[in-house]
Amino acid sequence: MLFGLGKSKKNAAPAVRAAAGPRTVARPASAATAPRRVVSPGQPAGAAGAAAPEGSDVSNWGGVRFSRTPIAMADDLAKILFDKVINEEVKLAPHLYASIAVAKVRATDKVVMLFVDKEKAKREEVEAVVNQLAKRNFHLVDAHIQGHFASSGLVMALSQGDITQSSLQFERDVSRDPTKNALMSAFTDVVSWAYANKADDIDFAVDREAAKSQICFKIGGRYIRPERFLLPTDTVIAMLGIAWQKSGGGASPQFDMKVEQQALVKINLPRSAAIPDGARVRLRWSGMAIDKGVVVTTRIQRLGESAAIRSLDEAGYLQSQMDIIRRVINSEGGMVVLAGVVGSGKSTSLVQMINMLPTDIKIQSFEDPVELELKNAYQKTITRDLAQAGDDKSFLSATRALYRSALDALYLGEIRDRETGLVARQVVESGHSVYTTTHARSSLGIAERFASPAIAINREVLATPGILKLLVYQALLPTNCPHCALSPNDYSHAFTLNPEQLAAHNRYFDRLERLYGISRDVYRMRNSRGCKFCIKDELPELNGFSGRTVVSEMVEPDEQMLEYIGAPDGALKLFKYWRSMASNRFDDENLVGKNTMECAIYKAVRGTTDDGKYVGLIDPREIEPRFMSFETVENRRDHERAVAARRNTSSVPVPESYALPRAASAAVVPIHASVASGGREGV
Repeated sequence: MLFGLGKSKKNAAPAVRAAAGPRTVARPASAATAPRRVVSPGQPAGAAGAAAPEGSDVSNWGGVRFSRTPIAMADDLAKILFDKVINEEVKLAPHLYASIAVAKVRATDKVVMLFVDKEKAKREEVEAVVNQLAKRNFHLVDAHIQGHFASSGLVMALSQGDITQSSLQFERDVSRDPTKNALMSAFTDVVSWAYANKADDIDFAVDREAAKSQICFKIGGRYIRPERFLLPTDTVIAMLGIAWQKSGGGASPQFDMKVEQQALVKINLPRSAAIPDGARVRLRWSGMAIDKGVVVTTRIQRLGESAAIRSLDEAGYLQSQMDIIRRVINSEGGMVVLAGVVGSGKSTSLVQMINMLPTDIKIQSFEDPVELELKNAYQKTITRDLAQAGDDKSFLSATRALYRSALDALYLGEIRDRETGLVARQVVESGHSVYTTTHARSSLGIAERFASPAIAINREVLATPGILKLLVYQALLPTNCPHCALSPNDYSHAFTLNPEQLAAHNRYFDRLERLYGISRDVYRMRNSRGCKFCIKDELPELNGFSGRTVVSEMVEPDEQMLEYIGAPDGALKLFKYWRSMASNRFDDENLVGKNTMECAIYKAVRGTTDDGKYVGLIDPREIEPRFMSFETVENRRDHERAVAARRNTSSVPVPESYALPRAASAAVVPIHASVASGGREGV
């Protein structure tokens, strides 16, 4: 057996001789170095197997002979023959999983080799691992090369079991077949483009009745159909077929357009100008058969990222909200729950929050999968069977170990069923903190979601003081490019609105002034023509935007709220009580009792220019499709006032989620510069 051949991706895959005895791999004829006899691990130790002096292709590092040629891609890794990674078997410390992977060369003995991320691992750590292996009767392969330097993504993928012999065999098969190789490369190119442009989802919309089919992308909350990805239908089908073969978790061995299919596809993206360090992603594949073909939606999960994680205030949380978060996380116990739609950034926000925790506590994570690196946590990927519910033995085994792990805080990726609900309940009832996400329509809806039959946490438990500590709902809205955004007046001139359009334009801002009492002069509108700072090639739909910002609502349950949460019919009372806490000014950073739409309104009038003037960070037209139209808000408010008038009372109940108690005066006023500015609100 030979380790580390193939210095260029252009070299043909090495031919492996199928034999029961020791295997050898032919050295490429194009190699510039002189021929060198190489001994496979199964051969007797000889000159090649002894401690060789450092040469041009070998580096002695930490007492291990490493190939000087680093491994960057899975297809390079496929040229190296080994049985499996045994980090857990040799009791490697969990914090080393991201930098060191110990691989057994053969299943029948205790000969191993190392894969090391040289950027993260230290020499002394490698030396310690070698000593630890010796104590457990494992020894390094007696060959010219005993280890390989690899990218961080590959080492993490090996350690977590994302790369196995079966997946490597797939890579070998693909590399030997020019057609499969071309199709897999094309699929990887699509994913790389999506990753580089920060897409959340890719849709492969196969139309069997058309010559071409469109590949679509969800970017910045918009559904985009780039012309370059309108491809021949046969090509798209073939790409999906080869990607399905690479998948894990699929119930069927073949891609079938006639039925709904689910799977997981793990891909290592190559280094490029757009992705300088490469990347590791997992695609959640969901196929939906339609009349004319199939739409395969692949959700992009970015694995092992850390550098791109910003702080919460940089993501868009306001200073008043940051004060609440700091106060809450500095107390022991209880649940902090973030809700939001798919793609709302709730997992990223939760990781940012956990990174704010003290460093002297033990944090354990259960995630499906580990997407973002936590600097002070022991992270564990818990891959639930896509077709299994309630009887996942690996999940049950992991939870039993969790309860004995003496943790202080648990990061539970998502509470979505009874099993994850039970884990959260048992950890929080034992006095520990739980940080998690869920799918709910609002912050107050989190408690109802947990009490629903799908999760079934008892209301008495939810209403217990100290269990629900902070409930957050967040959304992401696009922010205006600060260089080309326009005031309503400038917009009407720049786009030369005709009389009918101008009348509608003025009516729109008349309504905003009636609803929120703030002059139209501070709003800013997106310039769809863009400028040199915001125009992106092939993405004209994003002209005029500059990233996205978080808008959110927060609830810290008090005793009265807990009483309503514990009552089966308390939802409406809970809502009215929370809304009664809100101030009646929409340019006030105090957002207690205000919903996410009202947070968006605040940001629509509270952006800051370079010269310190307040202008709109969010185009109000971006708020309506995410929540509701301003016309609906006004109609509801008018209806409530009419009902109050008929009852001959000045007390206006608040039965709807987007009606806020108003000040007596409805006069339009300019925004008050004296209101304290929030933290960084841009992305």
